[in-house]
Amino acid sequence: MLRELTEFILPSLRAPRECEACGQPFVCGASLTGCWCFGLKLSAETRQQLRVRYRNCLCRDCLTRLVDGEHSDAGDIL
Repeated sequence: MLRELTEFILPSLRAPRECEACGQPFVCGASLTGCWCFGLKLSAETRQQLRVRYRNCLCRDCLTRLVDGEHSDAGDIL
């Protein structure tokens, strides 16, 4: 429990996890002050699709591609 609390306060101490969309390793940035992903603006529909399809966080690159609309078909990631 102490380790989880420490990792929540200092995300840089977390072990990398694998992005479920692309398979690349990344470190989730969630902390007491928020996370980089909180600044990304995804539609309610896209957020719901992400919740249904994935259990964990996606990497910054995959979420940024969704926001930037680089994929005309969101199915590439979703």
